[in-house]
Amino acid sequence: MHKKICSHRQQLKFKKNENYDNDIKRFQYICTKYLVESVDNILLIILAIVSAAGAFQLFYWAFFMFRIKRHPERTTKNRAFSVIICAKNEAENLEELIPLLYEQDFLEYEIIVVDDCSTDDTALVLAGLKNRFPSLYYTSIPVDRIFRHGKKLAVTVGIKAAKNEHMVFIDADCRPTSNRWLREIADAYTDGKEMVIGYGKYRKAKGFLNFFIRFETFWNAVQYFGYAVAMRPFMGVGRNMSYTKSLYNDSSKFRKSLCIQSGDDDMFVSEMGTRQNTAVCYTPLSQTISEPKHTWSEWVQQKARHLTTAPYYPTSIKTMLALEVISRQIFIWGSIALLIFGDEQTRIIVGSIFATREIVMHTSLGIAQSRMGEKGLWQYTLIMDILVPWIEAIVWIKSVTTKHRDTWK
Repeated sequence: MHKKICSHRQQLKFKKNENYDNDIKRFQYICTKYLVESVDNILLIILAIVSAAGAFQLFYWAFFMFRIKRHPERTTKNRAFSVIICAKNEAENLEELIPLLYEQDFLEYEIIVVDDCSTDDTALVLAGLKNRFPSLYYTSIPVDRIFRHGKKLAVTVGIKAAKNEHMVFIDADCRPTSNRWLREIADAYTDGKEMVIGYGKYRKAKGFLNFFIRFETFWNAVQYFGYAVAMRPFMGVGRNMSYTKSLYNDSSKFRKSLCIQSGDDDMFVSEMGTRQNTAVCYTPLSQTISEPKHTWSEWVQQKARHLTTAPYYPTSIKTMLALEVISRQIFIWGSIALLIFGDEQTRIIVGSIFATREIVMHTSLGIAQSRMGEKGLWQYTLIMDILVPWIEAIVWIKSVTTKHRDTWK
């Protein structure tokens, strides 16, 4: 009797253990299935976000960055120009630049130099240049230790002194790339145009910093040229820009941007430029060239000062620029994650979108490089595509956390 009871207990215990093992296995199966489904759902969500970011990137590059077209042949109209140079402690550069400007293949133009509180030999150099070139006009803004001002005052003084309706601006440390610089700018003034945005590039030298500066300048130029043609202009470079005196008189005359470090170029373009009244000019003969910064700290300081104007761009422009940068990072890093962890079908989809974007991006920049006369830049687009936003983000943080003492330029 005792043996039967023990045997029965063992059978119940065995069944209990068997059910327990089955429950454990069932629980493990459910957890594994849930985990797999969760991962699949997460990857599906990431795929949807990456696809949306990729679609925006394709739209952005096709709509804005494919705008560097071949300039049509135009006949130069008889216009008189005022070339305005605002300079501060630029004695050596003025001594080299002024003679080059008087070699321009153009019929009628005047050169105006505004000496803004220089403490070097600028006054002596300008006096000597006046003897060589009697038509040269220059004026000086005296040093005021109480009232500090930026470049906008010098630009305003130059505009007031200009005798001609059409004005073109160049910095003392820049050089025209040809003696047809003025002619090319004048050719861009087709009917209805009141402003011409030019291209100011940097001299090619050895080193990664030089390459980075040149690429970033080139990429930004392709972007703001594209906006000017496709949507509305929002920036230009004061070292190669032209507009009419009438347009300036209709503007706020920099009053809206007196509180910021820069703004005589970007803020004026953003305020007064429209798709109808603004032309772009980027031919190799129409450009100016400058010496780039030689250290990272110098470049970061210069870039941080330039970025002080960005918050004052129109909301639509700021939104599009922000969406481009954000969507670019989402697309790149999301694509990398999906190519590593996704299944074969996901990899094919992501790889196709990524390849399409790369083809569009390299093609547009390759065409732009050819038509703008730049060399050796577009081949490294993929690397710079990832690198530039992060470096610019660091510079932007510096621009909002650092007080800039030198408000000129």
